Amino acid sequence: MNREGIEIAFYPSVKDLNFYLDSLGPEDAVVLEASTGSFWWADYIEARGITCFVLNPYRFKIIKALWVYRVTGEFGLPTIYKPSIMVRELRKLFTYYNLLNRQIRMVKNGIQALLTENGIKLEEADRKSLLKKNGDSTVIQNLDLTPASILIISGELELLQNLLERKEKLTVGILLAGAEFQKQVDRKPKNPAFLL
Repeated sequence: MNREGIEIAFYPSVKDLNFYLDSLGPEDAVVLEASTGSFWWADYIEARGITCFVLNPYRFKIIKALWVYRVTGEFGLPTIYKPSIMVRELRKLFTYYNLLNRQIRMVKNGIQALLTENGIKLEEADRKSLLKKNGDSTVIQNLDLTPASILIISGELELLQNLLERKEKLTVGILLAGAEFQKQVDRKPKNPAFLL
């Protein structure tokens, strides 16, 4: 669109978009709606020397924006904060970490449900031994379980081990990715009495 709001061209593909971006200069601006991948596109556009705004679609009301423009002559866009690439990478890692934790909980709950369905309540020590990383899967061999339950629990224990290993690797990845922020993080409480 031009500055009067009239559509002057439509670019349906990335190839066409690159042609369009090549025609823009530093005095031009591109506005993207915040959605999946919008930060990547904003970085891509800004790397070409073009100003790019990421718009919050929940806060932008075209009618209100046009009314404000008509009354004040100013056209404001409710943009969102675009974190650095490093912060976005850390956010991805933490999101995946939370997903792994949910999956681990689901698998443990599923195993517990199968045991309960067979009328088995494990002692706390056996339960912990079974469900920890590199757990003792021999615990289920001495239980009175149906063949189907043994098959399912064995599979779930393998899945649990895989998830726990992935979580461990991810923890290392988070620490490495966040190393630059280590100096900004104060791990010691200012008031040790607060912990009591």
